[in-house]
Amino acid sequence: MKKILAVALSVILALTMLAACGPEPEVIVPPPAGGGDETSGGTPVAPPAGGGEEEPPPADALSGTLRVWYDDDDQFEEIQRRFNAIYPDIILEYNRYSHTDTRGQLQLDGPAGIGADVFMMPHDHILPAIMDGLVEPLPTWLQEKIRANHQQTAVDVVMYEGQMYAAPRAMENIALFYNKDLWGPNPPASMEEIIEWAQGYNDPSAGKWAMMWQIEDAYHNFHWFSAHGMQLFGPDNRDYTQPGWNTPQGHAGSAYLRYLRDNLLDVESGDSNWDSSVAEFQNGNLPLTISGPWAIASAVENEVNFGVTKLPTINGVQPVCFSGVRLIAMSSFTEVPELAAVFIDWFTSVEGATYLYEFEGQLPSYRHHSEVPGLSSDAHLMGIGEQSPFTIPMPIIREMQGFWETHHNAIIYSWNRLLTPEEVGANALEEYIIQLQMMGSDTTNVR
Repeated sequence: MKKILAVALSVILALTMLAACGPEPEVIVPPPAGGGDETSGGTPVAPPAGGGEEEPPPADALSGTLRVWYDDDDQFEEIQRRFNAIYPDIILEYNRYSHTDTRGQLQLDGPAGIGADVFMMPHDHILPAIMDGLVEPLPTWLQEKIRANHQQTAVDVVMYEGQMYAAPRAMENIALFYNKDLWGPNPPASMEEIIEWAQGYNDPSAGKWAMMWQIEDAYHNFHWFSAHGMQLFGPDNRDYTQPGWNTPQGHAGSAYLRYLRDNLLDVESGDSNWDSSVAEFQNGNLPLTISGPWAIASAVENEVNFGVTKLPTINGVQPVCFSGVRLIAMSSFTEVPELAAVFIDWFTSVEGATYLYEFEGQLPSYRHHSEVPGLSSDAHLMGIGEQSPFTIPMPIIREMQGFWETHHNAIIYSWNRLLTPEEVGANALEEYIIQLQMMGSDTTNVR
């Protein structure tokens, strides 16, 4: 399944591979079961990805070695144990790489024949991976199963020209966290309710505030703008010529940040950061914060009495925030595509979803929550899930790289009253255009 170009590239890269290749792999050998052996070598190569078999071969017909890149040793050991309970004759060869680093590493190792067969990545890496020839469409039978069993928003991010180039495994987004002992047992429904309550709770002289969050972080602060109608990159979030800041809706979002500074949290933007907001909530000292599933475990460990719910409405509008989708993909360089496909199939099935919830505490993109033991009764993750319908996956176009710093600066200029809302919009557009020019994108029609 190697790209034709890989033949030439492998000759070139082989000369430098001593310097470029990753660490020696750790081979995880499954315990003997079902009469399987521990030798390497795979089953015959499957038909090209995107076609071929209509259903996976039976487990007892598969054997060989599969190279997998994952980002945690203990987690992968548990994955290996569960996977080999079904596929005992597939040996998993494991290298540890962060899911944010795999695409770059595969560019080096793939053409040389020493890369992963299966690897993880964030969803905003999928389009560059496709353009770089690192992934190919999944087999048709697998595409159909994933479409049937996963959240549509998660499926959408892996589709390109009608084909599925990776599989979603977990989703994450921000939501509102509330301390039931400080706020009360029922979550706030609106920002107006929070602001009114804060008037009787805030004590600026003592540094006591009703709500704090990571103000300068662009990921956590897009929804203030979306609630006022700003669309990032147009209606489908793929038109880089329409960033949205320098529009009436973008100006309204900027003005709302100034309003929050005046009426809810009168501190400099840099003073409301992880330590002063989320960490304080996790220690039981803050009534309200905005965060994601990554903040749940420490609050539970500290025995904070808290709940999680969707973001509060703003003037009756439910804000839309970003979501992230964690992906699993088959390398286009793999020589054991049949093994790679069944591993992805396992990871995207109810068994994989159960592992993700039980062992990593993640919210699977697998949509049949009632089939995953304990997930439907997990009030905290279900609270994250309440916001999930009101999200957009972080846009996958390359010009999204120009969003993060630009929006970060727009937040600072707005919150700290350094520029008027109209000036914030004009300045953001100017900064964004400069970044596009550095990328080589055409800026003629950017507005």
